[in-house]
Amino acid sequence: MENRKQFISKPLFKQSMKSLLGLWIALMVGSAFIFIAINLAIGSKNLFTNIDMDSVTAYVKEENLSWLKILGLLEKMGFSLSRIQIMSQIDLNSILNELVYKIAGVLLPMIYVMIAANKLIAAQVSDGSMAYVLSTPTNRKTVIRTQYVFLLFTITIMYLAITVAATASEGISFAVAKAGNPELSGSWNPTTTLLFCLGSYLAIFALSGICFGASCFFNKSSNSIAVGGGACIISFLCCILGLFGNEVFVAVGIGVKAMSFFNYLSIFTLVDNSSMSSFAKALAGYDATISFTWIWKLAILIAIGVVFAMIGGRKFVKKDLPL
Repeated sequence: MENRKQFISKPLFKQSMKSLLGLWIALMVGSAFIFIAINLAIGSKNLFTNIDMDSVTAYVKEENLSWLKILGLLEKMGFSLSRIQIMSQIDLNSILNELVYKIAGVLLPMIYVMIAANKLIAAQVSDGSMAYVLSTPTNRKTVIRTQYVFLLFTITIMYLAITVAATASEGISFAVAKAGNPELSGSWNPTTTLLFCLGSYLAIFALSGICFGASCFFNKSSNSIAVGGGACIISFLCCILGLFGNEVFVAVGIGVKAMSFFNYLSIFTLVDNSSMSSFAKALAGYDATISFTWIWKLAILIAIGVVFAMIGGRKFVKKDLPL
């Protein structure tokens, strides 16, 4: 008779921890280091500088230059007036946030999810060790719950470490810059960093559900990696390609608007950094529009992670295993 009192198996949890501890710690430390290095290297400096049209107008007037001749020269160089107007209004630093929180900062956690999810179920079925696990009083439902709880536990701790590292290093770099230059404008807003880290975490949560579902669905480790890992890689690559369709890249002439199509193929598109940034600024009292778009997008990520994990778990409980 199935043991319904045992929600998770502590021995199996410890076994999984022992098996993946080295990989987990290495990728967690590596991810935290990436954020620390970026924040300390950049500090409070802007990586990009917006065009100050007032200064440009003043310069043209002082030098007795003709706007018509300047615009004609810019047109020949490929910079139309509409493009210049867009470049003067957009927040170029938003690109940095996209690169850090959707690409550089998620690469190592994504690799961990791909390997761990496969190793927790499919790899054990494939190499026959699942037969030993199920020969104990631990039933299939307990196995699924234990391995999924373990996966969520490890990625949650990983992102707690990342969040602490990102927030602390950003605060330290700003404090150092402020001490060196008391007249430095602006202030540090940790809410923005916390929301960005939350968005990255839920994107990885969604991918973990897909990878875990694939690991439960297939008996062969190669098939699990192909589906789960393939979904991660495609989503990651489409996120990179989609950046070249971003209005910022298009405005500066290094992007094509049609490339924005790839954003519809990436889970990371549901991490709306622009909306979260506006919300954080408004919350801190800045002149910004409060946007709640990021909330329902993050809710979709949660739903993706839960649904795919549940589908895979149900499949594992009912399917025939080569034991």
